[in-house]
Amino acid sequence: MVKIILILLAIYGFAQIDGGFPEDALARHNEHRKNHGCPDLKLDSDLSNECEAYAKTLAGKGKLEPTKLDGYTENLCMTIKKPLECIESWYMEKNLYDYNAPRLSSETEHFTAMIWKASNTLGIGLFTKDENHYVVARYKPKGNIKSEFKENIPKATGNADHSKSFCLAVLILVAVFIERN
Repeated sequence: MVKIILILLAIYGFAQIDGGFPEDALARHNEHRKNHGCPDLKLDSDLSNECEAYAKTLAGKGKLEPTKLDGYTENLCMTIKKPLECIESWYMEKNLYDYNAPRLSSETEHFTAMIWKASNTLGIGLFTKDENHYVVARYKPKGNIKSEFKENIPKATGNADHSKSFCLAVLILVAVFIERN
């Protein structure tokens, strides 16, 4: 039975591999945005190419520095973990966000940038150097506008997408059923 479960888990794991980092990052963003009732972002390949180029620049410097350009909101991350963990760490800032006093805060600015309801476009790039992953995400139209937090950062609705967990549970139940028969 253990062999069957391991085989099914391996198949399940490989089935989750989509296109690549930008597509996977977009999917994670949109799952989190859906939890807040925000519309999906669309991936912009030109903006993503710019993000990747800037991630390479950051890797050359060995540190994170925000750009001085206007027209988008930007999230930066450097990690030795999986690059998608950057998105999760940005989203976890939600635990510090005060919906009763909506405002820009250095503690939650990554979260608010990725959830910003009026943003509809994502550019995201990744560059890896010396086991460090540099991730640059840019959102358009620009978010984190001081006077617009109340209408652009809705509370989570609790409607998370549990389809992956459900599929895994079904696979395990099928494995148990097969083992018993």
